[in-house]
Amino acid sequence: MVRFIEIINKTTKHPRMERTATPSFGVQEVWINENYVVNLREAPGYNKMLKEGRLPSDLSPDHSFTAVTTNTGGVTETYIVVGDMQTVARKVSHDKASLLKG
Repeated sequence: MVRFIEIINKTTKHPRMERTATPSFGVQEVWINENYVVNLREAPGYNKMLKEGRLPSDLSPDHSFTAVTTNTGGVTETYIVVGDMQTVARKVSHDKASLLKG
């Protein structure tokens, strides 16, 4: 399991007036099992929201975001985590192969 900081959408939606909802985002800790990660991709839209001030103020303007997609038994989920793709890929890499002396 790998620990990440996830961006969560806390916007409350009213079914009849969804266009009037004000977007609200927060951060929380999430643990992801690296064995179920199937896809990583950049999430550039979150960089734009950070620059516009729509994400929590405790995030640095230098942060970048990655979408991590997992698949566990037919359930696919996507998490938006704080970190660039290379850093996230390094954390979820579970290649533990090593040569044995022989």
